[in-house]
Amino acid sequence: MSYLNPLRLVFAGDFQADVSTVNNDVRIYDNTTFEDRFQELFVNAYPAGNPDIIYNGYWNPVGSGAFRIINSTVRGVYYQDGSSATTPINGDHSVGLYINGSNNRVGAKLVDLDPQWQSSSEIWGLTIRLSDSNGKDLLVGQFEPAPFRDLWLNRQQGNIADWDQPASAAFQSVLTHLQWATDLSQYRFLQELKEVTEAFQGENGMLSIMINTFAYKRDPKVNRFSLGRLVGAIGPYVPNEPHSVVIGRRMVPKILPNQNPLRHKINFFNGTVDQPSSSIFLDLGNALPFTIENENQNNEYIEMCDLGRLRLAVLCPQNETYPAEGDQVTKDHNFILLGNEIVYQYDQDPDWLNRTAGIWSTKIPEAYYPLVFNQPLALIQMIDNSNGTVLIRESENGLLVRADNFVNRVEPGNTIDVTLFAAQYGQPLPHANVIMSLATPEQEAGMPVDSKDHPLAPIPYTNIPAEAVIFPSSLTTHNQGKAILNIKTTDPNNPRGYIDGQIYQIIYLLDRQPSNQQHILDGAILLLFNTYQVPEQPTWLEHIQPIFQQYANLYPIMSKKLVDLSNYESVKTHRAILDLAFSLAPSDPNYMPVGRDLSDPKRTTILKWLRQKNSDGTYTLAYGSPSQQIVSPCKMTVPDQPISRSADKNISSPTRNYKNFK
Repeated sequence: MSYLNPLRLVFAGDFQADVSTVNNDVRIYDNTTFEDRFQELFVNAYPAGNPDIIYNGYWNPVGSGAFRIINSTVRGVYYQDGSSATTPINGDHSVGLYINGSNNRVGAKLVDLDPQWQSSSEIWGLTIRLSDSNGKDLLVGQFEPAPFRDLWLNRQQGNIADWDQPASAAFQSVLTHLQWATDLSQYRFLQELKEVTEAFQGENGMLSIMINTFAYKRDPKVNRFSLGRLVGAIGPYVPNEPHSVVIGRRMVPKILPNQNPLRHKINFFNGTVDQPSSSIFLDLGNALPFTIENENQNNEYIEMCDLGRLRLAVLCPQNETYPAEGDQVTKDHNFILLGNEIVYQYDQDPDWLNRTAGIWSTKIPEAYYPLVFNQPLALIQMIDNSNGTVLIRESENGLLVRADNFVNRVEPGNTIDVTLFAAQYGQPLPHANVIMSLATPEQEAGMPVDSKDHPLAPIPYTNIPAEAVIFPSSLTTHNQGKAILNIKTTDPNNPRGYIDGQIYQIIYLLDRQPSNQQHILDGAILLLFNTYQVPEQPTWLEHIQPIFQQYANLYPIMSKKLVDLSNYESVKTHRAILDLAFSLAPSDPNYMPVGRDLSDPKRTTILKWLRQKNSDGTYTLAYGSPSQQIVSPCKMTVPDQPISRSADKNISSPTRNYKNFK
């Protein structure tokens, strides 16, 4: 019972991602080779790909990191009895409610785990509010920090302006600490949602939420700079389900040899079978390509690309083999249709994506129930009433394994548990063997652009030393199809030199599951910090300035608007506000640093320095002597063996594929 549920609301609108882009290139993290121009906007950047571009700090060097939901409203509500409404009706004014962020604190933050893993940007500190036209809150919840998934690089088709972002991705999470208005008598949907939530979980329940983001503008010359479109859904959450992923029916595009694995004609997407309502639900919100032909409009209506007449079907085996993507198939021989045509085309329903968030459902005829639970589903591109082509189909043998809490920041010596969920044709898969392996060392990650003006620092390798992460090579799921991947860690010993810690990607697959059935960015991702000893007496020159200098370089908005972290006197003047920001919980949007990339011992050192007092009660803020300021050459770990690479760099580096999506 995730948001893919008979009981759900859908919303649509805009989002703002005012991210800083100075940290797009890992080489900029090196304090010793940093140049002032890295805090400036790119030069000669049109058209994109111009060899004379001077990239500097890319397209938004003074970004604040803020993530905001704006101009968003409820576009449809779907009730438990199967009925729905897309306009306010008697007894329910839920349609038209505003979806807002917090009104009593700063906006949420969108941050990367690391410059060498920009493929799972996370939303931190987001409040979701449903309010009426008078600003009265009817439902408030806290968005549990979550990264995006199912990145798709080429979703936007057609006429794409320079520096438009053609990629899209989806954020799935839960809303916690729910606050309901005392009087919901005019909001039938919210009443039903509250009753179901409390019936399953009591008063401290949670809700499931999905946010799909796309059509983002990176051109600082256009009115919609830093804005994009979103559609989403909110529905019930049932205990023991994952928070950030749907474990159901997984549709997998066919990846051809030498094909960029993040570029498809249709993207990975999920579905579920809801047994109480005898229905199938598909989430196409991040699955179908679109185009924006009129750039003078506000992108309210997204025109879905015409993929023909689409029908959901159950595939039938021929000689124990099911049809593959691209195969020509015939009704009742190769497939059995389920439900009516999916009407997504702009000329038939221009508001389809906004009104449905891309969620489509149909009842399952009782006679087909055994087929649905034992044979793969597919979308058929109909040629006529009886024949068609398999556009995309469910994973081989209906197999699926995905991690829930897959992005983690870890102190050396600590252990992290990542929960894996396995299923077959949507049902929990017990006693399944899950195979784990560490990704190969990668150097291209975090170097998004090769240019004549690139930073001078060397590029570190990721995933080394391998012995710093210890995990089993295989696991067996228990009766509910779950397994816990226990990852032990040790000190990686500063393998990247000028940037703290190391990035590790642990890849998982079900035994005998082909690797091309998994999204290339699926895995357990760790930022493992270096060991750091908290000094007895921290000083500015030896301990604080090297840390603060890096943040001053990476986030120029701080020095321009608040405090120059590279300057002792400026830091001294703003001691109190820095103490507050560094002492907040990471989930607080005011937490510092915005990137959540500071190890606990270093944060403890900073707070210790900010809080130490003299005997007269004044703050010490020890400066230290110039002899303590050490600037040493960068030393990095390199692999013992040379790394073989594909001729196609876009395939060899999943992180490079990200292409500044944030």
